Amino acid sequence: MFFRIQILILLSIICYSHSLGYLRIMNGLRAKERQLPYQVGIISYFDNALNDVSLCGGSILNTQWILTAAHCMQEPDSKLVKVSVFLGRSKMSVNKEIAINIRDIRVHKKFNRLSVANDIALIKLPRQLKFNSLIKPIKLPSNANDDYTNRTAIFSGWGLTAKQEASDSLQYQRAKVISNEQCEMEWNHQLKNGANKLVLSSFICIESNNGLPCRGDSGGPLVLDDGTRTLIGIVSHGYDEKCLMKVPDILTRVSSFLDWITEVTEGKL
Repeated sequence: MFFRIQILILLSIICYSHSLGYLRIMNGLRAKERQLPYQVGIISYFDNALNDVSLCGGSILNTQWILTAAHCMQEPDSKLVKVSVFLGRSKMSVNKEIAINIRDIRVHKKFNRLSVANDIALIKLPRQLKFNSLIKPIKLPSNANDDYTNRTAIFSGWGLTAKQEASDSLQYQRAKVISNEQCEMEWNHQLKNGANKLVLSSFICIESNNGLPCRGDSGGPLVLDDGTRTLIGIVSHGYDEKCLMKVPDILTRVSSFLDWITEVTEGKL
């Protein structure tokens, strides 16, 4: 009971934790058990007490590695002191908790908080997972040249809902991938005071018609909706803090980092 209460408290305070600009499901659907067995939740604790608690998502790569966003593992002027990974169930409060050794976290060395470039990190688990119907690995993309434009994909997480509250139940939504050119155009149409958004080739964008990832969903997976469980994006950042503006969300393009993933995991995927 204490563990469940602790998780629910964390879900309630996550609305006030620090984030990188407007990191990010709004208008999502509740996931069924076993529907998204590759999804994990990540809670990161920083050294500035409760206001520096970060809720994120991640994806199971294999029995020992989790893929997430770099910004989930870093906060300006704060030190990461504890990380817990939760997996195996769609309800965060009944998930299995795994404590992570901080030394086993690999944040991309070229992660840039201002441009949000290279927003990717790997977490090595202290022991190997045993796969079952609730815990399964995701699949990395095999074609680095496919930009996935007009493909439908699924994003998921325990982040803020339309009520601006973090969810104890895993949420998901489908979205169409759009071209980086369209994404950049839509962002710059909304930006004011001469601001300009550069959508890098290592980004991948999704339309916002049906719903948006929001704070707490960062680091979570964007997976092709074709039954292959192919991971094409990592939730990174969006336009507005409350995730209400119909502006495309921007994710890290996984196919741009296949060599980095192979290097960090020493090819053990």
